[in-house]
Order: sequence, then C-alpha cells, then structure tokens
Amino acid sequence: MIPTAFAQGAGPTYSGGVARLFISQGRLDAWSAEDRVRIQDDIMTLAGDGRSFRLKPAIRFIKVAGNGTDPNQLIGRVKQLDDLMRMGGEQFMESVILGETAYDVQSGFLGEPLAGA
Repeated sequence: MIPTAFAQGAGPTYSGGVARLFISQGRLDAWSAEDRVRIQDDIMTLAGDGRSFRLKPAIRFIKVAGNGTDPNQLIGRVKQLDDLMRMGGEQFMESVILGETAYDVQSGFLGEPLAGA
C-alpha cells in the first residue's frame, strides 16, 4: 500500500490505520480475476479481510515524456482525475499534457478506506 500524502497535498489520510492507496487498472483487473476483491459500484472489498475502499479514478505520474524536466513536480505522485481537470491537464490513454509538459502516466484508482475498514 502507498500512503497518498501527495494525492491532495496534505498529510496521509488514515482510517483504522489504513492509508489511501493507488491501485492500477491492471492490478484491479488481476485481483478481480483471482477473486481477491469484489467490486460493486465504486466500492472495492478485499476478500481476505473484508476491508472496503471507495474507488475514485486517478492517475500516477511515471515520467516526463522524452525524459525532460518536471516543472510541475508530479513524478511519483497520484492525482484524482477531477484534480487533474482543475489543474488544466488533459489525459489521453496513458499520457497527460499539463501546460507545455507531456507525462507518461498509469491509469487506476485511488482507494479511500471506508469507516470501519
């Protein structure tokens, strides 16, 4: 699990000792195929211990396309898609353009623990 202090620019959010976490689309598909999670609407429940997370579409910034510099300091950070739109970023598949900078990103979800999780 990855504490997502960077997702909102604040300290990590914990509920019952569990941090928010980024789950790639590929990982979520694999867990679902392996019956390790149940997905209903925007809620993911772990089969092993019953913890539940509300999923929100998000992206993880991997690198600047062409290995340029990162003027926005986003490499390694996770942003919800709503936040990306407010920043003026545009996503197409596994790329994001923000201002004059192009990024390679990983699509997925930000999982926020539900109360009692």
